[in-house]
Amino acid sequence: MKKIYTAILSLFTLTAWSQDIPMQVIAAGGGYFENTSAGLSISWTLGEVAYTTLSTSSYILTQGFQQGNLFTTSVDKPTIAVNDIAIYPNPAKDFVKVKVDIPNIAGKATFELYDITGRKVISKEMAIEQSVPVELNLSEIRSGIYLLKVTLEKDNLNRIVKLVKE
Repeated sequence: MKKIYTAILSLFTLTAWSQDIPMQVIAAGGGYFENTSAGLSISWTLGEVAYTTLSTSSYILTQGFQQGNLFTTSVDKPTIAVNDIAIYPNPAKDFVKVKVDIPNIAGKATFELYDITGRKVISKEMAIEQSVPVELNLSEIRSGIYLLKVTLEKDNLNRIVKLVKE
């Protein structure tokens, strides 16, 4: 009785929560040809699964499936340069200035300083403007190599710069 109950419950679970995902192919290439006068259209993709092959004396047709909905995914190229954040002096003693050279960047930024083991030493939120340096106090930390992570709130942009404290 337990086996029957388990089997029925398993079948119910599989059918109740199964997903209906349409078959799609991500292919490296493909094409489409249409001849309206002959009433013929052919579309094809490379890399699709073959189900059936039909042939005559002059044609071979292998059927498969193709993507039902055509869509594209794109990623915008970043417009911000990699060297848009400058820290000086580096190596630093008690203070370091951080200058952000990103157009129209006025807003808040979070400055987090990590030691070489990954421990957060300083975390400070400050208002910034383009090309106007902000000053961080380093007098409370020991000499060593640190990583300064600058997170810009407006664009959710992160930059990490190496900093040496003397």
